[in-house]
Amino acid sequence: MKKLTRRSALVSIAAFTQAWRIAGAESNFLGEPLAAWKSSRDQASESLRRLNELQLAVVNLRFGMFIHFSPTTYLDLPDQLMPDHAPPRQGKDGISGTADDLSPALVNPKKLDCGQWADVAKSAQMQFGVLTTKHHDGFCMWPSKHSSYTVAQGCKRDIVGEYASAFRKRGLKVGFYYSIRDRTERISGDVQSGGVSPEKIQLIKNQLTELLSNYGEILYIVFDGWGNVWHESPTYSQIPYAEIHDHIKSIQPNCLILNHSRIRFVSDVPQLELRAGMEFPTGSDWPTVGGDTMQPTWFWRTSYPSDPLRSVDWIVNQNLMPDNKRNVVFQLNCAPNRDGLMDDNIVARMAEVGKAWVRPAPLEKVPDSWKSWPVPSSLHYFSGKNIAQGKPVRLSPNQKVISAAPLVDGNPDTSVDLDGADAWVEIDLGKSYPLAGVHIWNRSPAHNVILERGFIFVSDMPMTSDDPVILQKQPDIKSISISEPPGYPTPYAIGATGRYLRIASTTGRPVGIGEIEVFANAAE
Repeated sequence: MKKLTRRSALVSIAAFTQAWRIAGAESNFLGEPLAAWKSSRDQASESLRRLNELQLAVVNLRFGMFIHFSPTTYLDLPDQLMPDHAPPRQGKDGISGTADDLSPALVNPKKLDCGQWADVAKSAQMQFGVLTTKHHDGFCMWPSKHSSYTVAQGCKRDIVGEYASAFRKRGLKVGFYYSIRDRTERISGDVQSGGVSPEKIQLIKNQLTELLSNYGEILYIVFDGWGNVWHESPTYSQIPYAEIHDHIKSIQPNCLILNHSRIRFVSDVPQLELRAGMEFPTGSDWPTVGGDTMQPTWFWRTSYPSDPLRSVDWIVNQNLMPDNKRNVVFQLNCAPNRDGLMDDNIVARMAEVGKAWVRPAPLEKVPDSWKSWPVPSSLHYFSGKNIAQGKPVRLSPNQKVISAAPLVDGNPDTSVDLDGADAWVEIDLGKSYPLAGVHIWNRSPAHNVILERGFIFVSDMPMTSDDPVILQKQPDIKSISISEPPGYPTPYAIGATGRYLRIASTTGRPVGIGEIEVFANAAE
């Protein structure tokens, strides 16, 4: 899939018109020649088939170790927050005394033994590890040639390399965590904190190339600080998901992409930060990774060798077993200390877990719900003029929104948050158009208050009811179901004439939407 910017689409209007003339009736709803469309469809089908195989393999791993290790390990704050989480614009962005102001020499694990980490993981019957290669402070745990804030300027040890080698030698698979948000390089969704530029996107790609080229086969990469509501994260329009996706797959096609997100459109496998309160989609049997911690926080503190740990019952009976039944891989964080070792209490507890847990039989068949996974190559976007931009927007009753204009301002990084059950927004296009489709841009994939379920209603006449059940029954109104959170963006085909377009949420919770784009047929 070509890069999608907020004001461009995959097919230009001229190409759309020419394809329509060539293909005549033998074209799909986007006007692409039928043969080309079939070829594209077949390629997308093969990509999805391969993705499903990789998803199945990950789900059958069941249990793995998350390893948070960075300059934050060498601080000892009195509260639960890490220094590079809050408040905004800290460290190199304007507030001193936090992890990203510290010398790289601080990271000096004098007894570093990644083999010990791997042995602890194996004792718990874990099948893989995931190491924080770079957290939000920007410190690289490998000697990146594209940064001056790395282990090369400090302990002179390639911690990523030692970790990957040790885990792989013990038959464990290797995964990486990587933060897109970077306070050292000033990569941020907030212009005050650095913003995003083509050069910064290239820097990210250069570092990912290093990680994917120098350390063997990588199971998956967990992205953080990208599209979140915290960390001043860049959005998926500022740093397009498809561009990073395609870059990774060009180096390691089998490396899966995980995001802290409940939205399938920006992940090969969703990764939910359970410690931060992220929730699983109700009734979902999607392939998922859920992350939590043995100790109160992700990074080590001086009290941890003697502090209480999660119990065996909590790990095995309350999380690991029920999660596995739902196709969720449990990724449990065990924080190394400043010497680069797991504390004795972690070593003992993980051995207890290994004795108590009975690994379930492998899942042998790909569930049907995975077979519609939205890989970038399968998404077809609409082209032409966005006829919704600048048009009047009406909201459901009792909203406290000062202005609904951000929904149609042409900027998906602005948003409107709606309150209450069955909230809706309605755009008046000014006249009736034969409508091809709509793009919905979600507010944030990490936030729990997102548009998960609802309807798109299209009508030539004003809609007279607030009740989506009533609107569905009216023969002069076209109804299109929304059954999962839209992405960045998600296209929905309309194929009906209408002047009024309403998007209604049926989650019963508040909902945030970033942008709504509406496209007429090519003749319009």
